[in-house]
Amino acid sequence: MDKNYIVNFLFGNMENNPQPKPKKSNKTLIAVVAVVIVVIVIGSFVALDYNNLVKPSKSLSGTQYLAVYPGPNGTVSSAHLLGGHVLAEAAGSTSSADQAAAVAFMAYLMNPGVQYQYEVNTGFIPVDNYSYASSGHQMTTIPTTPVNNSVSGTIYYYYDQTSADVPFITSVINDFQKMYPNVNVKSSNIAATSIVSTVEAEVNAANGQTIVMSIDNLDIGTLYYGGYLMSISSSTLQAIEPNGGMISSMNNLTDKMVSQFGALYFLPQGVNIPLVWVNMNALNAAGIKTLPSNNTQLMNDAKALYKHYGVGMINFQGHGGASTATELYQWIVQMGGNPMMFNSTADIHTFEFLYNLSPYFSPEYKTSYWKNYLGLSSNKYSMMDYQWPGSVNLTALGMNTSKTNSVLNVSLQAMKEGVFLRDPVQWISEWQNLIDNAWTQIIVDHGNYSKIPSILSSENSSMYSYLLSTYNYTVAHNYEMGHYKPISV
Repeated sequence: MDKNYIVNFLFGNMENNPQPKPKKSNKTLIAVVAVVIVVIVIGSFVALDYNNLVKPSKSLSGTQYLAVYPGPNGTVSSAHLLGGHVLAEAAGSTSSADQAAAVAFMAYLMNPGVQYQYEVNTGFIPVDNYSYASSGHQMTTIPTTPVNNSVSGTIYYYYDQTSADVPFITSVINDFQKMYPNVNVKSSNIAATSIVSTVEAEVNAANGQTIVMSIDNLDIGTLYYGGYLMSISSSTLQAIEPNGGMISSMNNLTDKMVSQFGALYFLPQGVNIPLVWVNMNALNAAGIKTLPSNNTQLMNDAKALYKHYGVGMINFQGHGGASTATELYQWIVQMGGNPMMFNSTADIHTFEFLYNLSPYFSPEYKTSYWKNYLGLSSNKYSMMDYQWPGSVNLTALGMNTSKTNSVLNVSLQAMKEGVFLRDPVQWISEWQNLIDNAWTQIIVDHGNYSKIPSILSSENSSMYSYLLSTYNYTVAHNYEMGHYKPISV
């Protein structure tokens, strides 16, 4: 929209109402300055409210084709974030019989047949070799024969699942107890934070209970760093991992955890990997025939989509909170950085790239989080950047999909390429607050590009100060030395 038109509309055409110009007066200069200021102010208004002035996105008729893939590769092409639950045992068990029962139960949960049923019923991806083949799953049935009939004991099992998943988990536990009638499993589905507090209380009380848990991979950090977990010995790992072993990236991940933590304290059980979801019809209409394989292509495609539709079409989980922090963690690691530090060279480059990409974000990005994806089918955006598969209801989306491009196959592709876990530090929530501060200043408020390094250094300093005041000098010093970092393979 022409700026002069706005000025004339609001204030009238000043040239049509000329005023006498008194000689030797400075009022003329004042008037000119006032007009310039008005134009500048209106111009600033146009720039700030641009998303409300651009033409709307073009609609697409007919059923849309959905493509899903691991996303464009950054500097570290194998960087795929693992979400989901980990399997762990609390410290303090005093009964050898109960401990044997816990090993039998954990082995059951990791069995390929049970893993497959988890995928069918909850969407979590299996981590074992036997679940996969060129023809699909090989072992799909839950086992019915116990490894050792003499196992007996009592274990407490805490898990954190949605209420819709509870009937399935209950059936899994019941099937296990049919196999092992002398094992009593006392189970509870409670929030991850409640699992943490319950385990802390029981271990501190030294009641000797044998506790097994399936808990979010971030919440396990409070228990690990607090010393509340039992290490998984090599013999226990051999007993509980699937007969065919875990897929290579999972094996590499457990090896990395041993080297990073000094021992293995938890094991990926049901995993989830954020993927990129694309409306291929929308890309094709803009002249894009293939999915972007790197960040340069992503930027070019973002510009092409903007040119065709007149509005940003790349959606980002940018409403703030854990969703934004998680997506930024994915981006920074994939570009070779350590998100926990904020201000490494690669961290800065990541924010610089996202700053340049942000003009092509969908206007919806400010409210999008881990349950938003339906805008794909209505063409509010054509690419949903890094969304958890477990949150995407393909039926609700109503788009055509390909069997070879299935969510399971793409998740497996990402897992085989390489994975990483977030270091489950106790202070992850504070880190999320600070990274969100950086996101708001740099992207949402579209701050000065040249100040990106200083903004990130400021957040680094804030993190250091928080650790120093909340914990101690050792934790803060270890932080500055890069001790806390992604568990990446």
